[in-house]
Amino acid sequence: MTACNSKSKEFEAPDRKFKFILPADWEEYDDGEENTYAFFNEKTWTGNLRITPISREAGADQKGNESGNLLESELSDNKGAVRLKLGQFDCVHYRKAINQEGEELIMFYWIVMQRNRLFVCSLTVDKTRADQPAYRSIIEEVQQIIESIEGV
Repeated sequence: MTACNSKSKEFEAPDRKFKFILPADWEEYDDGEENTYAFFNEKTWTGNLRITPISREAGADQKGNESGNLLESELSDNKGAVRLKLGQFDCVHYRKAINQEGEELIMFYWIVMQRNRLFVCSLTVDKTRADQPAYRSIIEEVQQIIESIEGV
């Protein structure tokens, strides 16, 4: 995991089952979703990041490689989904356009497996921002956060 420094800080889940590294200017907020941890850059809004851990039964991965099947299912169920490696994780990544209360948004998704836990990570941004070439650096920043997820 990336070491904490003056430009980053560690977030540890209240149940102490996982942790990850956030950029120093990212803050947590309550989005009202149970078991979801939400963050945003408080200095310059670049989108809302949500990370939802989902525990799975111990040993599930031993029964027919269910984690691989889960990722394969995400690949086939989501148009444009790609499989990629983020640090130690096999991951499925895709984006979806949505309309929320008249606002055109893009939701970027990363589905990550770690042992018996699935992490559904999403970044929601306005469509005009997401389509700018410079936005790639924000996606890379979010992917670094995801790469730093560590089970405790």
